Amino acid sequence: MTGNLKRLRPYDEPPKTRSGLLPSGGDASAMGYLAFGVFWLVTATGLGTFAALQLVMSEFEIVVGLPFGLTFELTPTTVAAGFRHAFVWGWLTNAAFGAIFFITPRVTGQPIAHSRTGVLGMATWNVGFAAGLTLLYIPQLADSGTLTAFPLVVNVVLIVALLLINVSFWTSLRGTATPFVGLAWFGVGMFALLGMTAEAAIVGALDPDPTMDAIAEAWWVRGLSLVWLLGIPIGALHYLIPRLTGQPLASGSLGWFGLGSWAILGLLSGFGAAVHPSLPYALVSAGNAAAIMLLLPATAIIANLAMTFRGRWSLVLSPGPAALAVASLVFLGGSVLLLGIGSLRTVQEAVARTEWPFGVAAFGLGGAATIGLLALAEHAWPRMLHRAHRGGLLAYVVTWSAVGGAAVAGTALIAAGIFHVGMVADGLPPSEIKAALLPIHLVAWAGLGLSGLAAIGHATTAYLLAAHGRPVQATTPGAAPATAPAGH
Repeated sequence: MTGNLKRLRPYDEPPKTRSGLLPSGGDASAMGYLAFGVFWLVTATGLGTFAALQLVMSEFEIVVGLPFGLTFELTPTTVAAGFRHAFVWGWLTNAAFGAIFFITPRVTGQPIAHSRTGVLGMATWNVGFAAGLTLLYIPQLADSGTLTAFPLVVNVVLIVALLLINVSFWTSLRGTATPFVGLAWFGVGMFALLGMTAEAAIVGALDPDPTMDAIAEAWWVRGLSLVWLLGIPIGALHYLIPRLTGQPLASGSLGWFGLGSWAILGLLSGFGAAVHPSLPYALVSAGNAAAIMLLLPATAIIANLAMTFRGRWSLVLSPGPAALAVASLVFLGGSVLLLGIGSLRTVQEAVARTEWPFGVAAFGLGGAATIGLLALAEHAWPRMLHRAHRGGLLAYVVTWSAVGGAAVAGTALIAAGIFHVGMVADGLPPSEIKAALLPIHLVAWAGLGLSGLAAIGHATTAYLLAAHGRPVQATTPGAAPATAPAGH
């Protein structure tokens, strides 16, 4: 027998590594959530484009017959519902989870606990959401509601996903010595999302009187928007801006005051949105007053984070996370101001059934929330992929598309709401009002399309980092030194 017998010894063979069905890396959950979020934002943009086409060609509908007397329908009603759910539950919620799971280990200094549970929660959430989004286009199976049109079985799946996500998040906080205001924002938001999702499932199962259902829906949408959809980006900015500037948060007291007052007033303001004769006048007035008083915590939050930029304002002059973070604060202030104006009783009666509320949502969710989460994601991907990020043309595309899209969509919808009020006062019939406002509606949809372009640019940046980025050295929380940019 010839050859090197030493090579035949089994202990010279490299050990075979086994990987579980679910990845358990330190940033596996965060990367998955952010990737899913961008995918659903692009999906929402496609649905928005379809809705814009239906505005121009009202006969452009698709109805397909299915077994058991069911139909699959792409009508203006179902497409608009799909857009809302994809934007809120697909993009904003996934990106919020990604921000939470990226920031938490970097604040606590230890890896995410039960990371595979977090990944399982991510998979469960997105499978359940994809099923719910599909069922929205089968009216016989879908429920009604602005953001609660999923059937009961889908809501149960989402609640299971939220329980898994909460287990991974809350157990990661054990042993944290010093409280951090950003993590407190996350905790309040997670409690609110879990409780409100359970409440929506219970209300849907009980099938209450339509009037009570509408009141609960109005309170639910307002509370969810303020405490979860806007609360998590605000908490992320309390982490991101000090990291970008290399300076501590200007005032811890202002940070805690902003959190407490925002959460209380945000939930109370929901009663102002639920305007109905069956509700006590005092309760509705208290809700409207709370919406106006949100200007106080919003001012505290913006001032605190702006002061954290002291001496480092030159960072805002370049496209990227710093510019996006400041733009998010600007949109936050604008959306809260418009919400307060719209909560004045005379204004509310005039604009409640116009495009004004959608304009406020475009500034708040399409502007402050979306841009804030994109800022965090632009900061996070180089650190999760352990690659150097040089910026370049794509940074300009992401920054200006996100900012320009939110500004165009919000301004167009607010203008349409004001014109709508005037046309109603002049006694124009609904058909003429719809035709007159069509160009403005198309401009608003074009602005939302720019947000989709920002998502595509961001996804391309993440891909180029993973495929061609230059590895650099740094330390991942709770692990030995690995390749990653410094500055966690």
